[in-house]
Amino acid sequence: MVHRMTVAANPRLLALFVIVLAMAALAIVAFALLGALFGVIFLALAAFLGYQFSKFAAAHLRSRIVTAPKGISFVMPTSDREEFPWEKVSLSGYCTRRRGKPFLFVYNESDDRLITVPREYSDFNALVEEVKARSAFELYALASGETIQDVLRARMGIDPPSKN
Repeated sequence: MVHRMTVAANPRLLALFVIVLAMAALAIVAFALLGALFGVIFLALAAFLGYQFSKFAAAHLRSRIVTAPKGISFVMPTSDREEFPWEKVSLSGYCTRRRGKPFLFVYNESDDRLITVPREYSDFNALVEEVKARSAFELYALASGETIQDVLRARMGIDPPSKN
């Protein structure tokens, strides 16, 4: 099954589009009220930020998670394609936090790779159920300031990195 990030599941992407339009409108107003120099400056700023926002949104909309009988693959917004055969998934789970959004994680201990998946992917509950059915799965309630990396280190008996 293919799970994608969609605008419907992540309305913040739509908010980025509205911000870009508002910035363009601000540039036109600045041009009319403050003169050509400020108008061009605001327009250049709006164009630059619009370009950056569109790259960000496009990367998120291209991301996907594919589950198959042999394994799970991830194309995340900030990384290359990762593939984990189900037998290499050491631990997976669903994490909740007091503050912040819940997420799914999949950990491959042999390659020391951790992937976290936010709820914004389509059919998220079906994804959780499929991962739960195919791998060791646990539920975690993270304390304030605690990360899933902290939980995994403690579970494997690894000391946390020192803070210099």
